[in-house]
Amino acid sequence: MLAALSPEVKIKNELRELYCAESNFAKISCVVGKTRLAEGLAGQKDFERHDAERMLEVLQQMRELQTAVGDAPIDWSRVDKVLTALVMRRIAKFENDERMNDIAKSATQSVVK
Repeated sequence: MLAALSPEVKIKNELRELYCAESNFAKISCVVGKTRLAEGLAGQKDFERHDAERMLEVLQQMRELQTAVGDAPIDWSRVDKVLTALVMRRIAKFENDERMNDIAKSATQSVVK
């Protein structure tokens, strides 16, 4: 059984709140595979600390992406577009370049259903 405040429970709850399938998250996060993710979320085998931290970081970025598009649901199954949007948003944060900000905004809007 998973502990209430465990990283596995936090990840599971975040995925549910974002309406993101585990299989899509495994592809988006690129931290663990689908089988390993399912094992962790089912309480069969805890995640390594660094893997859990990285997945929680990706979930934070996904929440920020959802906030940026507002109430429109994100189609997390469009993994390539989601990954592009996340990368462009990371670059725009560090570059502080107007052109990069425009590209990031465009990429952000491309993930909406």
